[in-house]
Amino acid sequence: MDFFFRPQGVAVIGATPNRQKGGNSILRNLILGYKGDIFPVNPNYNEIEELACYTSVNKIDKPVDLAIIFVPAGQVPAAVQECASKGVKGVIIESSGFAEIGTEGRKLQDDLIRIGKETGIRIWGPNCMGLVDAVNRHVFSFMDTANLEAGLTPGNVSLIVQSGMLSAAFLVDIMSHGIMGISKVCSIGNKLDVNECDLLPALLDDPDTTAIGMYLESISDARRFAEICRNSTKPLVVLKSGKSRIGAEAAMSHTASMASNHRVVEGVLAQTGVHEAKDFKQMMDLCRSLAMYPSKPAGNKRIAVLTFSGGAGIVSADFFEEYGLSIAELSPVCKEELQKLYPSWMPVANPVDIWPAIEKHLGTSVDVYGSSLQSLFKDPGVDGALILVMAGSSRIGMNIKDIAAESHSAGKPVFIWLLGRRDASFAVFEEARQYGIPVFQELSRAIECMAAVFKERPAAHQDRPATAEHFLTQIDQASGGPMDEHTAKELLRSFGIPVVDEISTENLNACIEAGEKLGYPVVMKGLMPGITHKTELGLVRLNIDSRDAAARAYDILMLAMENKGTVSVQKQMNRSAEIIIGMFRDGQFGACVMVGLGGVMAEAFQDVAFAMAPVTHEEALQLISRIKGQRLLDGFRGMPPVIRKELADIIVKVSKLGVANKRISAIDINPLMATKKGLVAVDAVVVIE
Repeated sequence: MDFFFRPQGVAVIGATPNRQKGGNSILRNLILGYKGDIFPVNPNYNEIEELACYTSVNKIDKPVDLAIIFVPAGQVPAAVQECASKGVKGVIIESSGFAEIGTEGRKLQDDLIRIGKETGIRIWGPNCMGLVDAVNRHVFSFMDTANLEAGLTPGNVSLIVQSGMLSAAFLVDIMSHGIMGISKVCSIGNKLDVNECDLLPALLDDPDTTAIGMYLESISDARRFAEICRNSTKPLVVLKSGKSRIGAEAAMSHTASMASNHRVVEGVLAQTGVHEAKDFKQMMDLCRSLAMYPSKPAGNKRIAVLTFSGGAGIVSADFFEEYGLSIAELSPVCKEELQKLYPSWMPVANPVDIWPAIEKHLGTSVDVYGSSLQSLFKDPGVDGALILVMAGSSRIGMNIKDIAAESHSAGKPVFIWLLGRRDASFAVFEEARQYGIPVFQELSRAIECMAAVFKERPAAHQDRPATAEHFLTQIDQASGGPMDEHTAKELLRSFGIPVVDEISTENLNACIEAGEKLGYPVVMKGLMPGITHKTELGLVRLNIDSRDAAARAYDILMLAMENKGTVSVQKQMNRSAEIIIGMFRDGQFGACVMVGLGGVMAEAFQDVAFAMAPVTHEEALQLISRIKGQRLLDGFRGMPPVIRKELADIIVKVSKLGVANKRISAIDINPLMATKKGLVAVDAVVVIE
């Protein structure tokens, strides 16, 4: 991607002297910062903006790495073809009028795809705003030059944005509010060639980029994208739009019916250590916080709060609990040091109400904020600090530079919640940005971003589980559709997944013998080809406690099946927690796994979490931790607790089975029951393509 970010010679196809047009803005933006050769291309002019203008790219007598194209859509394919013949390595097409407008635009876009494949030229866009590099002052975009002349603020956050105008709006907003600096903004538009999987590795290797934010309307090559994210050594934030339910409603599989597009994306992002944003400002706030603290701080999320308002401290504590942080318990030594700043009548506690100390030292040179923070950061039980600041107050003052030095020296992050006068607040934002301290005007956002900084991050380049080599005979020989339950469970058993003791029977005597052998009480199920949801059809009989009960249940089941099926007799499990584990094939990510609360609660509550297969044991444990109903897994109301390591082992095996043979389109283990002897699969569905 170097020829996009650091080109040797740039041509502007569609340059114009008309300063109201985008073709002129591209040219002037280049002139403002790019130090290499610039070549306007337009057959109607000899000179534009005091630069020699060329009738075509082929007439340029110097090397050209990059061409920025801004001509009507119908002229673009010919322009790209000409660039390829010239030896141009890449083009950024900022024109619109392609696939986004319908059939005619799609035909033009298909022409561009063909040209790219035939010639090898790389195509960025179309329908995009191009590239802005604030550090090197490379603006390869038609965004308003007047906004740029106000000054790009260099920083260490880079963005990949699929929407063109949105990327420009991001820049204008960032520049005018002084909240953060930018390294690079890549607007990629329709992504017919260059996409996030090309740009993300380039930004991960970029020394000027510390954190990366992405707004994506679609994900190209989803499994490759997930692996890039998984191995990233830099914090990543993704805002993925399009959360409507477009997943397949597969009646044969609980798992597939619960797998909406966004729930799978959400699961894979969490699995790969990506921070997911829900809106644009949140994405930017997460990016700037993670850029300031790119590595997880040491410690255990124990936070000290310095506030001039007792009420603010109480609300902070509420938000801490919501976001997984905790109020630090101050040591006696720390309290003793802090007490020296306070009047004798004021006992010290966390949250630390700093107002009495401020009043005590009014008119003196004592820096109450700085001294308090110094004492707090000496306490080994304090891992970070949240400070409430009043901008523009003559009585509540603080030294941002000293606070930053204390924070960085201790290796403990400081986040500021800022209130106060508008102009004074803007000055605090700018100063804090210079010294690497994140400032927020919303308390909840400050604490949310602090929690993101303390979030555990997967180790980069972790070993992936080996793909199973088993191409089991049952699968290769099976016809399409769901396996019967007994065969499905035998398949799981062959893969090391524990299943309930059961016997498949074809007549009444065999059924009664099976009940005697397994020991009453038993469960009896009617099995028929193509039938997976047996309960709804009355094909499950519980609490069979005698030979006579077994005989009656057998007759009822055979009548319901019109004497066409078989009967499975299973040992009945005692009351316990029920879990669902599933595997399905997502249109983007391929084989995926799911875990959640099972039994009748599976679809009623849909308390489930998703990940891309295959998963590691550690990823399986993280997947389990995302289930909301953790109390039900902990031995609720006397039920046996779920052993997380054992459950994780089963998830890993299901994920391996999912990638072992692509003919397996879905697996449901529901329920997987927690017994005193361990987990056991009581019911299972395996669907074969």
